[in-house]
Amino acid sequence: MGVNFLVTKNDVYQGLVDLGIKTGDLLMVHSSLSAIGLVEGGSKTVVDCLLDVIGQQGTLVVPTFTYPSAFPDSANEKWVFDPESANSGVGSITNEVIKRSDSKRSIHLWHSISAIGALAQQIVSQGGNSAWDFKSPMGWLLNNGASVLLLGVPYQNLTAIHVWEIEFEVNYRLDYYIERRVRESNGNLKPLFSRVYSPKKNHPGSDFNRLGEKLEFLKKVNKGSIGNAIARFFSAEDAYCLAHEMYKVDKSCFLKKDNLVTQLTFGKTINNGKGEQCVVC
Repeated sequence: MGVNFLVTKNDVYQGLVDLGIKTGDLLMVHSSLSAIGLVEGGSKTVVDCLLDVIGQQGTLVVPTFTYPSAFPDSANEKWVFDPESANSGVGSITNEVIKRSDSKRSIHLWHSISAIGALAQQIVSQGGNSAWDFKSPMGWLLNNGASVLLLGVPYQNLTAIHVWEIEFEVNYRLDYYIERRVRESNGNLKPLFSRVYSPKKNHPGSDFNRLGEKLEFLKKVNKGSIGNAIARFFSAEDAYCLAHEMYKVDKSCFLKKDNLVTQLTFGKTINNGKGEQCVVC
């Protein structure tokens, strides 16, 4: 990446405001700190700015996933999920949210989410043992006016699409349960049954960028940059409506075709060993 300047707190704050994020927003954020560049104060600054922009009436939500590809320990049958201490496998900004004293976390073996703000407790308390059905924490926020910020990452990170895949009853995912244990706040251990939806054997891989590129063509996405990171801000409702229309026409619209992922035309997509990032240069 070609960035060698310091990204200040004011740069981050103003970039979020310029995207259209405002006080009171229910905001789901997928992010990459390294895509932004050298941030003054690191992930703490980014989370501080997100909370400052949405204010006390807003709610910040981030994925705090512990799935095996990012968190190998969770594949062990003896692993215990401790929502108060288990690190997230999806970046330092998400781990900054976890460690905040006012952060709340949902209970799921591989796909928990964490939230801070007015609706945090309500969100993480939703549903039963699924991370993706319409009763889940993710399903609840998507159906209650959430907006999405992709900060330095492509639409491939838009895990909301899994909720819609379940709703649309796609035929390329398996539905099953995994049993582990969870540590309660008093230190006691109890069984944890988590419902997961894994790709079937011949799954070709996901192409969520196709949805994102169409959203941008329809001018449903506010685009900008924060540091060197491309930032995209849009409503979950707009994304859902388009996903539904696309799926009615093509039942494989969320899947790779010819083993390819749709290339995004705004910004530059790179892979620097930390996964795909969307950057200015």
